[in-house]
Amino acid sequence: MLRRIPEAFSPPITHEEAWLCGPHFAPRRGRRTRLLPRDATLRTRYAQAALTQVPHLLGLIDRNPYRATYGCLDRQYWHYRTSDFPSEMYQEGALTLALLYRWDLPGNRWFGEPRLREWAVAAIRFAARSSHPDGSCDDYYPFERALGAAVFSLQATVQAYRVLGLQDASLLDWFERRAAWIVRHDESGRLSNHHALAALGLLRVAQVTGDSRWREAADRRISCLLAWQSPEGWFEEYGGADPGYQSVTIDCLAKYRRETGADWFDEALHRAVEFSRACLHPDGSYAGPYGSRGTHHFYPHGCELLAAENASAADLADGFLQAVGEGRQAWFDDDRLFIHRLANLIEAHLDWSPTRAPAQASQPTWQSFPQAGLAVRHTHDAHTVISAARGGVFQHFAAGKLAASDTGLVVELEDRRVAVSQLHDRNSSDSNPIAATAAAHSADGSFEIVRPLHYAPSEQMTPWKLVLLRGFMLTVGRFGRSFVRKLLQRRLITRRQVAPIQLMRRFEFRRGLLRVIDTIQLHAPRARVRRMSFGTDHESTYVAATGVYQDAALLPWHDLSSYVERLNAERVVTVVREFPA
Repeated sequence: MLRRIPEAFSPPITHEEAWLCGPHFAPRRGRRTRLLPRDATLRTRYAQAALTQVPHLLGLIDRNPYRATYGCLDRQYWHYRTSDFPSEMYQEGALTLALLYRWDLPGNRWFGEPRLREWAVAAIRFAARSSHPDGSCDDYYPFERALGAAVFSLQATVQAYRVLGLQDASLLDWFERRAAWIVRHDESGRLSNHHALAALGLLRVAQVTGDSRWREAADRRISCLLAWQSPEGWFEEYGGADPGYQSVTIDCLAKYRRETGADWFDEALHRAVEFSRACLHPDGSYAGPYGSRGTHHFYPHGCELLAAENASAADLADGFLQAVGEGRQAWFDDDRLFIHRLANLIEAHLDWSPTRAPAQASQPTWQSFPQAGLAVRHTHDAHTVISAARGGVFQHFAAGKLAASDTGLVVELEDRRVAVSQLHDRNSSDSNPIAATAAAHSADGSFEIVRPLHYAPSEQMTPWKLVLLRGFMLTVGRFGRSFVRKLLQRRLITRRQVAPIQLMRRFEFRRGLLRVIDTIQLHAPRARVRRMSFGTDHESTYVAATGVYQDAALLPWHDLSSYVERLNAERVVTVVREFPA
């Protein structure tokens, strides 16, 4: 039996004792089916994956109670002092500290350790202390008032408050100020995972304050989120489908459903899981460069909550455990990213489902998602995911292993500017992703994607840019958070400038082979290429969660130097590659 630290306040959360006797983990009425046992030995992989990173977390927090930064988890701010403000995103670590203190996980030598509890409380208090008076907070620059950091940290700190059984009027006041700010503010761009986190955070504030206003606001956020869902099951992330961030949204919705018993978004939730299942790879890895944001995120807790009633959720959870066992999961190990998932791994262990819904008989050979611009081909020996919305970016698995990862054509012109074929645009008339994915069902199993290359944004921070940004934010910019955010989004993420190069990529599936035929054309008479390659693991636009280590990074880039002279002379070249399929 799992032990926990007793508290006077018993939070209404469901962990191991609850699923042994509680109703939440049994399939809902009308959906009962014969459940299958899962391999109980795999469960500890969640705990092991989390516990190996705990020393890293404990090294991040300021543990000196005599400093104003006591409880800060942003080491760049309190220790190195290379940052002039604390990013509140790091304060998510409060929840991991609280869970480690309270739950006797296998190998958890920090269970019941009083200093863990002290640091968890200190982390919550620092989050409250470093917020702006209106409850907002910063992430990337002062006075940003970032919705992302606000919702990530709110849902984590309120849950830590519940796990520790705290009773503190000042913290309740801060939770309500943060909730009120979230209710009043939105952000530019549609990032569904932020709104799912907002709903979860508002719900948790309602639970600790007993104020029904926050629950009503949380329900409204869920309704807004559902309006952003495609009929294909995916939730919008910067104009498209990103399976990595989709797992964050699924995780929040599954938690929300478990904690409230609400079933009015069940159909949407299960549709979201079905879409995500198509992005589970044979080696257990998940998502990747074909998503709109190119992330490899996977948050397993939500799938554990659904595993007993949804075969696809069980497949996703089991796939992740397989990847963890073989070391094939993406490694989010820098100071900022690893905190995101630590608590989620512990929660997945605590709520691990001992049974699962039976696996579906088989996957269809082709699954197309025209609105997302994605096509998935699955056979006994091979699995291929292709993004027409990203100009033909694809990942191909053969015999259960990653055989090819292509993140698009990268071309450096004589003027040193770099152009890429991977920028996401599911509405591009040039690539016509709907036609492309529909054509995937054609009798000969082949289709083409045509896409102009775009210049790759590669702007870096400089001392003068930093001075200008700080000066602007300390004076005028602090009153126009949305304007500044839109400006930066355009410079770093959404800007598109067409280059004089076109890529026509043809996929053919014949005689046990995947044949990829690329025709590269120069359109401007004076355009000359200096070098070019097919990349395997690059992301050209700014996405915080990309650039992490995953096995595709070991695949060499395909150097096209031998084609450059002919391309400059004849203005067109064709490159043919074949992979076992």
